[in-house]
Amino acid sequence: MYLVTSEQMRCFDHDTIETLKVPGIVLMDHAGKAVAEAVQRRRVKSVLIVCGKGNNGGDGWLAARWLHHYGGDVRVVSATDPVLTLQGDAKLAFDMAQAAGVLWTVYEPGSLRDARCDLIVDALLGTGTTRPLTGAYRAMVDEMNEAKAPILSVDIPTGVNASTGEVDGACVKASETIAMAYEKLGTAVTPGAIYAGTVHVADIGIKAPLPEEGLASYVHPAQLRGKWGSREALSHKGSYGRCGIYVGEMQGAAMLAAAGAARAGAGLVILATGAPLDHAPRPDYVVRMVSDQASAMHDCTAIVYGPGLGAASAQHVHSLIQTVQQAQKPVRCVIDADGLTGVRQANGLRCVGPQFVLTPHPKECAQLLGWTTADVQAHRLAAASELARATGAVVLLKGYRTIIATPDGAVRINPTGDASLAVGGSGDVLAGIIGGLLAQGLDSFDAASLGAWLHGCAGELAGAALTPISTTASDVIDYISRAILTFFDRAEAVSDLEV
Repeated sequence: MYLVTSEQMRCFDHDTIETLKVPGIVLMDHAGKAVAEAVQRRRVKSVLIVCGKGNNGGDGWLAARWLHHYGGDVRVVSATDPVLTLQGDAKLAFDMAQAAGVLWTVYEPGSLRDARCDLIVDALLGTGTTRPLTGAYRAMVDEMNEAKAPILSVDIPTGVNASTGEVDGACVKASETIAMAYEKLGTAVTPGAIYAGTVHVADIGIKAPLPEEGLASYVHPAQLRGKWGSREALSHKGSYGRCGIYVGEMQGAAMLAAAGAARAGAGLVILATGAPLDHAPRPDYVVRMVSDQASAMHDCTAIVYGPGLGAASAQHVHSLIQTVQQAQKPVRCVIDADGLTGVRQANGLRCVGPQFVLTPHPKECAQLLGWTTADVQAHRLAAASELARATGAVVLLKGYRTIIATPDGAVRINPTGDASLAVGGSGDVLAGIIGGLLAQGLDSFDAASLGAWLHGCAGELAGAALTPISTTASDVIDYISRAILTFFDRAEAVSDLEV
């Protein structure tokens, strides 16, 4: 569940070695055995392990030793002459592999591209990679990617920044990654997640010191099960809050948000409109037609502002922010879509505060930060964190592996969702779900996290039933209830295991 940066992992390594007195070579041997076991599960006949000169390479040498011990057909290609260049535990790992009879050669240009094997193991560079690959390392990565065999990466694909997920230049495209002790944050967010393939975590005897505050994590039902979902027998609609939704030029967007809020469990959904509605809303909602839409929100515990508002939204968002900030009772607000334009001022970004959840897609995030969309996509973690810091709000940066970031640096990554959500109106549904959860009393971070999880799960379920090609935003709404059932199932399964 936890996701660690390279700096955090170094601290955990050091604590295990120095405080718990576990020799580094023992941890390395555990890692090598975990990789060898992952290779065995693939039932391949021949394996080529590509080793660098650091500890990641040491893991590779010991994986080769274990595979040789199991009787496998394995050989190593080393980036440098191991006899001359290896030091410390990596050198000891090489000595152990060589003594066991592992065959090895030093890399020569073209040797990886033409390698005849069923699987390549990438143990070239580990979590310390922060600069673009050059020279022989870049050539080796290019050749591994061009070879016909699938690639299994040790800890992190060579070329991915373990802390940020950024990829600057050449990078190994793995089909599977075996992470040691904890998954690295860089393989949870894009673009790193795209290069990592399926990630499995191997327990090699390293545990983070408690408390585990400051660690990023995936959104998981077990995290939130105690905060949402229980309903008392004597409860009523007032027990679960009132979610107000502004209706603008594109009224369908507000209707989608309203449906999301209702399915997420808001006790009452209120549509505030300044003009007659073009289409009759569902009878589940209360419609308040007023000249001043803000006045219709006086009794709301949560507000959804932005879906379908149109060009007039920016001029009203300033008064909305003041209303929420100055409210006598706690009010939380989701600002989405057109409403986000009002967060930017002539002199920069407005600090709105922790009562707010901002839900930009990459282009909207870029406009707020003054970046390009390409920059946001290349540095998603930095973009979400910077926007949260500058606005004082919780930021949900949409996209594959949605990022939820707080102003104080906490981060969660949502693992649910697929291409089924790549459709107009999907973001409106998400804003509504988050608004419905806020109305029920969840704080901004938890509401954004759980909202992303339920929305992504509903999209996956709808896509599985209808295909991602034909799934619509309305279909996603129809599957929210099934996503909630899945939420309870997964949370309870974890609770049973803990008992």
